[in-house]
Amino acid sequence: MLADPTLTWIARLVLALVLGWAAVAKLRSLEEFVGVVGNYRLLPEFLVRPVAYLLPPVELVLAVGLIVPATQTPAAVATAALLVVFALAMIVNIKRGRTQIDCGCFASSLKQYLSWTLVARNLVLVALAALAAVPAGGRMVTWLDLATMVLATVAIAIVYATISRLGSFEPAGGRRKEA
Repeated sequence: MLADPTLTWIARLVLALVLGWAAVAKLRSLEEFVGVVGNYRLLPEFLVRPVAYLLPPVELVLAVGLIVPATQTPAAVATAALLVVFALAMIVNIKRGRTQIDCGCFASSLKQYLSWTLVARNLVLVALAALAAVPAGGRMVTWLDLATMVLATVAIAIVYATISRLGSFEPAGGRRKEA
């Protein structure tokens, strides 16, 4: 199956933006991110720091890989896998009733409590990664396609950032109670 090159490029660009933004935010607050990874209580203590230090560079490599033609498909598959791992980590903590911890998605630039909405957001990004992994059809990309890619990527990024920002606000009445 081949996909329209405009759609696959939009998916790749959006994912590259999200991964790049997340990686830079984590690198700016690396020590805080170590605490976030530890808060998930999924890793032995001796692995928390190495994993926290490794995640941002991995996200940056994947972001670049999504743009470089020779690595787009493996980068998209690896991105989907990473996002599934993140979603599973959230699900485990939500099921434990630990919703008051920061998801760590964008480090200190955007604190968000764990929620089913964040899990759903990650699964939407997994679907986008699946689209990004599909080889593009053989038609030529025109200037109109390029304009569409840029404008659609910007529009999706704005919607994504807006939804993420709205998800970072505390509900009326203060902090949520853990279930």
